[in-house]
Amino acid sequence: MKVQIKKFSPHQTAKVFAILMVVSFLLIMVPMSVIVSFGPSPIDQNGNEINTGLSFGIMFLVMPIIQGLFGYVLIRVGIWVYNKLYRRIGGIEFEFEDVSS
Repeated sequence: MKVQIKKFSPHQTAKVFAILMVVSFLLIMVPMSVIVSFGPSPIDQNGNEINTGLSFGIMFLVMPIIQGLFGYVLIRVGIWVYNKLYRRIGGIEFEFEDVSS
């Protein structure tokens, strides 16, 4: 049976997608940070090591928050547009099947 989505809840949908974006970012960043930590440190012109630990640590903490906030806002705007255009373009269709035992 085909079903069409008539309307999305903007806040709930945006919240779920923002959380998914943060979690997916962390799933990528944790292994990357481990790999980078075993790599060589950058060296300046005089042969001195450049300490990037603080900037990388700040990025690791700030980027998931920024991605979550931007993801929330962009998904919320996208859902608003979808809800406005639904009647003109039709909704997202998917097939539904009852799989209860």
